[in-house]
Amino acid sequence: MSSINFRFFLLFFCVGCSVAPLYEENHPQRSCCNVTIDIIAERDGQILRRYLMDAFRDLHFQKRQYSLTIKLSSIEKSFAFASDGNAKRLRLYYTADAILKDSQKKILFRKLMNVSRSSNISSVQGEVAFSLYGRNSGVLLKELSDRIVENIKVFLSHEE
Repeated sequence: MSSINFRFFLLFFCVGCSVAPLYEENHPQRSCCNVTIDIIAERDGQILRRYLMDAFRDLHFQKRQYSLTIKLSSIEKSFAFASDGNAKRLRLYYTADAILKDSQKKILFRKLMNVSRSSNISSVQGEVAFSLYGRNSGVLLKELSDRIVENIKVFLSHEE
C-alpha cells in the first residue's frame, strides 16, 4: 500500500517540473525572430510556412516587428498527351503573393513569385499515385520559400 502512495506522490511531484503548454501564445517558432508568419491555407501552405519559419528563425532585422502574409495558389496543367488521350507530362505551378507589413500594418513589401516543375506520368495508375503522393511539391515549396526569404532580406537590407 505504501508503494502506491509513493507512486502517487512521485507522480504529483513531477507533474509541475519543466512542463510547458504545447500551444502557448509565445511559441518559440513564432517569436524567435522579428518576422511573424501568418497561417497559410491548405497542406501546401502549411509546408511552405514551416520552411519560412525555419529560414527566418535566425534572422533579425533592425529592432522592428514585421508580419508576413502569403497567399499561395497552385495550378496543374497536363501536356504531352499520348494517342490514347492520357497525359504523359504534368506541369505544376505555384504562385505566392508575399506581403510584408510593419507593426503599424503598413505594407512595406509586396511581390508575386512563381515556381514551376514538370514531371513525367507513366500511366493512368501513375497519375493516381502522382496526385496521392503530393506531386513532389516539397522541392518547389522549398524553392519558393528561399525566393521569398531572399527577396525580403534584400528589401530590408536596403531599408537599413
